[in-house]
Amino acid sequence: MDTANFFEKLEGTWFSQRTTHVVAAQPSQVGQCTLAMTRLAADDPSVINLCKQFTLDAQKTVFAFRIEQESRLGTETQPTCRATVMVGLQSDVVGSGPFLTQTERESAIAGQYHVSPEAVLTLITETDQLRSEERLWFLNPNLRMRTSLVKRADGLQISSFCSEIRRMVTQPAS
Repeated sequence: MDTANFFEKLEGTWFSQRTTHVVAAQPSQVGQCTLAMTRLAADDPSVINLCKQFTLDAQKTVFAFRIEQESRLGTETQPTCRATVMVGLQSDVVGSGPFLTQTERESAIAGQYHVSPEAVLTLITETDQLRSEERLWFLNPNLRMRTSLVKRADGLQISSFCSEIRRMVTQPAS
């Protein structure tokens, strides 16, 4: 599978069931969320603005998404909602390059993405305060798995596993 086809498969609305474990701190927590992933064009203002923050050329966009997330963790009764823009740019290495991400409440961060020959997407971000590694792969076009490991500078580690099912849009009866 080529890189472009991989990213096309990400678009859609996904139901995610997540288990999160804070290593050496507390028992695992479960949560659910809905992820609506909408592709954005390289000339979308949010893509251009995000690329400008890092002095990168938006015309080198390989993938760009607006990700709208509504999630509940544990026994929370009110969902947490947030929107994220994520942009991946081409590089000299096929299937790899820089990616940028920003939510409406946080500063933009840059990382590296890589799509392996086995069609596993790896996203790595590092700051002074943390290192995050996330992996995503498909079992079939409508079922994907996602894992993440976050290591904070203070030694705290958080891992999670998600199984995500694409929500199908049914056609009305004729």
